[in-house]
Amino acid sequence: MPKHIEDIVVPERKRSIRDIPIPEGRRRIERREMPQTSKENYSFNDSSPDNSFNFPPNGGSSANSRGRRKWIAISIAALILIFPILSVFGGATLAYVPKSQAVSFDGGLYEARKEGESGLLFSIVKLSMEKGQEVSTSGEQEVERKASGTIVVYNASIVEQRLRATTRFETPDGKIYQVPDAIVIPGKKLVNGEEKLGALEVVVYAERPGQGFNIGFADFTLPGLKGTSLFASVYARSKTEMSGGFSGTEKIIKSEDGARVREQLETALKEGLISEAKAQVPEDFILLPSLSSVTFKELPQSVPTNGEGVMINMSADLAGVMFKRSDLSRELVVDKVTLAAGESLNIDKLDSLEFALTNNASINPLSSNKISFSVRGETTIEWNVDEVALKADLLGRSKQDLPSILNNYPTVAKATATIRPFWKSSFPENGADIFLKKLPVK
Repeated sequence: MPKHIEDIVVPERKRSIRDIPIPEGRRRIERREMPQTSKENYSFNDSSPDNSFNFPPNGGSSANSRGRRKWIAISIAALILIFPILSVFGGATLAYVPKSQAVSFDGGLYEARKEGESGLLFSIVKLSMEKGQEVSTSGEQEVERKASGTIVVYNASIVEQRLRATTRFETPDGKIYQVPDAIVIPGKKLVNGEEKLGALEVVVYAERPGQGFNIGFADFTLPGLKGTSLFASVYARSKTEMSGGFSGTEKIIKSEDGARVREQLETALKEGLISEAKAQVPEDFILLPSLSSVTFKELPQSVPTNGEGVMINMSADLAGVMFKRSDLSRELVVDKVTLAAGESLNIDKLDSLEFALTNNASINPLSSNKISFSVRGETTIEWNVDEVALKADLLGRSKQDLPSILNNYPTVAKATATIRPFWKSSFPENGADIFLKKLPVK
């Protein structure tokens, strides 16, 4: 008759765990199966859970203990290695959103000058480009075209000089070139203790058509000033060669074909010049194409390589108007916001505003010292943050001090700080380990 667990009598001598025989068939039972092991595999005289035992097979208790100690040692070693590595790559990042305000412009008028001690100043970027396009012909005709080029007119007197339209400029060999519009040459000034001559770039055209006026670089005098003290004070020098002059027979193209090709060339030249100018403008400047001037000149026709049709050639000169972004932003909002001492701002997406010349739609910035323009549109202004000073104030400070530090920076709307490694609570002592990140205004 088999014994039930209640029938087992424990002798007076307490048996140890090692005294209890384990059947051979159960020695290799996996640890996870032990809770289902029959009660016949162990003995106890108390039904309390404290007296229940699971027996690891083949001395597994000792092996598992060694395994646990091994993994604990590996973990400690890993932490010893990781902590210094994390410390090496430590640092802090302060991400901030600058103070901002929405503004709108409804056509207000503004003024800028090329030179001056105060007020808004503009600069000029000058570029040239040539393109040609083939077109079929329908005959020949006699053509006369004047040569043209760019010169720099200098003024050595302290008084600005006004020259009327068609003023003549003469080369040493007697060739005459004229300006199409009236111009004003500024007087000389004292800059950093040195005299700087007044100067103005203008495009001039030959007095008569013909290839004979296509010349290289030359000096020019003004015959109209002969016999006066200004003859020696006002003069000019070539900026480019004189080209495009022609007199003779050219192949004829249909007027509609010529107009179409010239329009395409002008569009391509203008887009190419503006694109190239924007690439050359310094990062803190902005080029405004709507305030800029592009002048086109038709060049002599040429024969394409295949010998069929004719090439219509054109050149274009860009006088691009550009402003320093911070100066233009401040001028546009001077009546719209109040700036505290030392504060500065920038207008976000200045390019999205509509700028238009108001004094003369055909004005050439090269020959004018002043331009007037209107502005329309809506945008956002952003206050600049003194990142150098802010970073200096963060050095070695506790992250808990951030609110009080930012109280000294009203141009910061909000900010969040992240310090690495995670267990550190203070900003680094080295400014090179602190990174400031400007977030976009929403």
